[in-house]
Amino acid sequence: MDSTATKVPRFVLFSILGTALLSFCGILTETSMNVTFPTLMRQFHISIGAVQWLTTGYLLIASLVMIMASYIHKRFTFKATFVTALVLFVIGLVVCAVATSFPVLLIGRLIGGIATGLCTPVMFGIITQFVPSAKMGRYMSIGGMILGFAPTVGPTYGGLVLYYMGWRMIFWIVLPIVAVSFLFGYFNIRQRVGTQQAHFDTLGFTLIAVAFVTISLGFNDASKHGWSSLGFWGLVLVGIVALVGYGWWATRTAQPLINIAIFKRRTFVLSFLTYLSLQLSNIGLGFLLPNYAQLVIGANAMKAGLLLLPGSVLRTILMPLGGSLLDRRGPRVPILTGLVCLIIAMAGFVLNADHLSVGWIIGIYIIYSVGFSMTFSNTLANGMQQLSPKLIGDGNAAFNAIQQYAGSIGTAVMATVVAISQNQAGKLSSVEATARGGLHDFIILLVLTIIMIVLASFNFKFQQQDKKA
Repeated sequence: MDSTATKVPRFVLFSILGTALLSFCGILTETSMNVTFPTLMRQFHISIGAVQWLTTGYLLIASLVMIMASYIHKRFTFKATFVTALVLFVIGLVVCAVATSFPVLLIGRLIGGIATGLCTPVMFGIITQFVPSAKMGRYMSIGGMILGFAPTVGPTYGGLVLYYMGWRMIFWIVLPIVAVSFLFGYFNIRQRVGTQQAHFDTLGFTLIAVAFVTISLGFNDASKHGWSSLGFWGLVLVGIVALVGYGWWATRTAQPLINIAIFKRRTFVLSFLTYLSLQLSNIGLGFLLPNYAQLVIGANAMKAGLLLLPGSVLRTILMPLGGSLLDRRGPRVPILTGLVCLIIAMAGFVLNADHLSVGWIIGIYIIYSVGFSMTFSNTLANGMQQLSPKLIGDGNAAFNAIQQYAGSIGTAVMATVVAISQNQAGKLSSVEATARGGLHDFIILLVLTIIMIVLASFNFKFQQQDKKA
């Protein structure tokens, strides 16, 4: 093979680094706030159901912006989108850093969500445009490594900053990283595919927005009134109807927001569902463990933040290796191996829930991180490889949007289960009720992981059948 055909230019590496750093900062500040929730609950006199909107709202708005990625990349250049995202991100940081009330803090986080929603698809768009298919797994892993590292190092960063300097410094400290991101991105981002006067699917976006928002609000209602509340089921039903409505509309409009033809290929759908579940589990666990450590075990913010650091470091080291393994051996080995590790880890949390300690959480989370590093970006790469070139942009938008929205739902589910347990505590103490809610969360995540390995197994079976056909 001609080496020039697979060589990746330096400007591509720098542009990937620039966009990845900005997305990293967005996810870092989002997940670092998880450790601050007990402090913010006391400072602003709010419940866990309210404070979790700092994460849920951020991820929700990011996912809605990512839904528009295919349109944005047709209409605007990568560089223009990147610069817009960077400016909005800085504005969001300043608003959060000076916020004196919870609503103002939430507004700042929503602005940051818009920035992340703009920037992250640019990174994957650059990879799909400039990186040869022979190296796609490796470079998807590099991008995934940077983004995947942020949710787990975030609590460590947040815990240390909160303990020594206060939560407002979480936002000020990342500004130098944003400046480095600008230097790498602005001077290196290029365009292979030109822009065009694309039509914006207003009705389609409205339907998806209604679906995402109402389902999120449904979980918020459940945290107050329980799973049997009419508010929860009514809002979720409205969301499902809106999604079905989008599916109907997308087959009847010439330029849908996301071409649902991507979901006609079963191997893509199974990769998509596995990826959704992985992100729900990852962000949900990243929310649950630091709060569990503080509210149940009694750890301070610094210790709660450090819980995830060993696993985070190991994940960073292993994720590129997982991508290289996909390039050499195909997706089956790394993805199934990783999912087995995830099942072992979640079973560990369930079986040891009654006597979890800081040491147990660190050890089990290391096993989880090994599995996640082998599975997450490889599932994305495998899914994208199932699409024809003309559908790559739609697949990119769908994967990026669901990554954020799944994290939003993961946080909402974890918080809702704990809130319901606290509201129905009876004679249990607050610590006992929170521990019970945490156990229920671990069980949910274990069941979800078992579903993932079933989905992946069928996926590889179908891929093998397609190759023989």
